[in-house]
Amino acid sequence: MKKLIALILILLITPFLVTSEKSISEKAQKISEHNSKTPETVKWEYVKIRAFNENKVLYTGYNKPVIIILNDGTPAKDSLIVVDFIKKVKNLLPSIKIGLNNLDGERFPFHYVQLSFGTESQLHDYFEKRELEDGTIILKSYSGFVTTSDMSRHTLFEFKFKEDISDQNREMYINTELWQGVFGTKATQKGYSNQFDVQRFNNSDYNHSYGFLGDKDKFLLQKVYADDFKQQFEDYLCTYYPWQYAYSFLNKEKMKMLAISIVTAVGIIIFILLFSFFQNREFKHAYLNYLFPMVLIDFHIMNLTWIYDYLTELNSSITWGGSISFGFIFIGLLAIISATLLYFLEKMFIKMSFDFSFQLILKIVFTFIALHLPLFISLYLTGKNIALKDVEFLEFYFPWLIISIFLSLGRGLLIYLNHISNSLVNEKDVELSQLKEAHTQSELKLLQSHINPHFLYNALNSIAGLAKDDSDKTERMALSLSDLFRYSLNKKGEKMSTVAEEVALVENYLEIEKIRFGERLKFTLKVDETAEEEKIPMFMLQPLVENAIKHGVSKIGGEAKVSLNITKEKEGLLISVSDNGPGFPEGLVSGHGLQTVYDLLRLSYGKNASLRWENSPQKQILISIKKSNAHD
Repeated sequence: MKKLIALILILLITPFLVTSEKSISEKAQKISEHNSKTPETVKWEYVKIRAFNENKVLYTGYNKPVIIILNDGTPAKDSLIVVDFIKKVKNLLPSIKIGLNNLDGERFPFHYVQLSFGTESQLHDYFEKRELEDGTIILKSYSGFVTTSDMSRHTLFEFKFKEDISDQNREMYINTELWQGVFGTKATQKGYSNQFDVQRFNNSDYNHSYGFLGDKDKFLLQKVYADDFKQQFEDYLCTYYPWQYAYSFLNKEKMKMLAISIVTAVGIIIFILLFSFFQNREFKHAYLNYLFPMVLIDFHIMNLTWIYDYLTELNSSITWGGSISFGFIFIGLLAIISATLLYFLEKMFIKMSFDFSFQLILKIVFTFIALHLPLFISLYLTGKNIALKDVEFLEFYFPWLIISIFLSLGRGLLIYLNHISNSLVNEKDVELSQLKEAHTQSELKLLQSHINPHFLYNALNSIAGLAKDDSDKTERMALSLSDLFRYSLNKKGEKMSTVAEEVALVENYLEIEKIRFGERLKFTLKVDETAEEEKIPMFMLQPLVENAIKHGVSKIGGEAKVSLNITKEKEGLLISVSDNGPGFPEGLVSGHGLQTVYDLLRLSYGKNASLRWENSPQKQILISIKKSNAHD
């Protein structure tokens, strides 16, 4: 019961965990809009926008040595601007190695930035040309190449200035292009991916000290070139954004693997609970053995799907009014169809005469069919494209295929284990039954061995008492005792006898007691003719009659009456032994004779026989034996 409660709790708790009116992406968008207006977070939002593209980091510190090469004929004022730029980079990013014309001791790969003034002859591969309002022309060219399995860049700039250009504009143009050339967009040719663009100069973020580089861009560069940039950015995302969004933004593939791991772990727990709950469990109605497991399995698969979507599909939302309600209805109908299909497939095609191994194989195959056919029918009815060449269909179908194979084999394993368990139980039951039978026979023999010495002791005492007074009675008593033991010896090894034989034994015993008591003892024996051939345990009646004489009529003077009545009823036998001696005392009646008879009944009939005594309307001991389950 605890396992079923755990399964139901998992089934009910999951929808509460994954339901949301808004998708994770919608929540993240609201947070981004808010953080973009908040002083404490606006720069990090700028990093999030500029340093990433489609949640993939574009720049995590392209920390290659930078060499700025000035062509011959570079004006002195332009050289000073470049030298000043190098100082600014070193101040802003101390980890960057940057130099003019050469870096002693450094080897490839490098990032070359080459500047020329006044000629287009050095531009190659492709170039970008911009003509500004004051007549300045800026040409820019990228080329990429690979050395020693690493990437290098070669960026070329050419500036054509008007003679009357102001020093401020001259500095602004060179600085802006240098920032772009050193830290900006990488060439897209030859399959190279784009890095982030440092924001071009704009009047709203003007900063003379850093060559028109804005505060946001300085923050951006400082962060992406920091050794712990990823950790800092992860901390920011996890602090302000939903954790699913944060981890998915940083690495979608890892998030998918995490989702798969969580779903797998929960799925294994569910499978273990289902497996242990249904092992050796059979419902009264056979159809429920198919419906109940199928409903639980399908609902839990739906729950696992919701968990996976909740972790990976950031643009989707799951609601009680939509996804969950429809999901429960659809999966419920699917489970009913699958269970019904499986039930009739096995009922129609699997025969009890089949070998167990063949039955097991058929059940595994039918389970796989029952899990698939309703799904394909629903896809067909909804107009979905069912084709193995369709990528979207394969992405949906492959996980279901794996789950179906797993469930089919799991059911096969469960059936096999139940079969082995039942076989072991049946084998143990047979062994226990044999041991019980042997134990019962041993106890019966022991009880019968108790009866004979007990009776012999009483009879010999009677013979001894008569020996001096009446030799004829002593002789008759000895002969009658001999007849009794002849009966016992002839029945040696048997545990049951007929009613007629047991009554004859009682009559012989009473004849012996009549010699001792004389005419004072009166006895009557009434037995239905139809009951004479019924089987009862040996020596069951004699102790009852002996008890009536020893503890009953022997205690009174005058006429002593003992009666034995055996009647055959519809349900079995009714045996009554009565006497006119003192009544039974209140409470439990003890004594060797009654205990012996009680044990004989228990071992021979179990709960199908009973013994009781009463004083009214007459003093008697009653034994009822049900015929249906009596031991033969």
